[in-house]
Amino acid sequence: MDFGSFNLVIFILILLNYLLVVYSLFHLIFKTNYTLWDRLLWMVLLWVLPVLGPAGYWFYWKRG
Repeated sequence: MDFGSFNLVIFILILLNYLLVVYSLFHLIFKTNYTLWDRLLWMVLLWVLPVLGPAGYWFYWKRG
């Protein structure tokens, strides 16, 4: 794998990650019945921990 295709793979993975973050935020704001404090906490986690935030949100949302 040369350097150019490696950069493309990394770019696609980062793009998919941030698309998942945006989709999770949309779902958090419009589709859930969390309290304001819970929503703000999840928003911080989704943006501060962009890799673990969306996975944690969907995991805990499915459990609850």
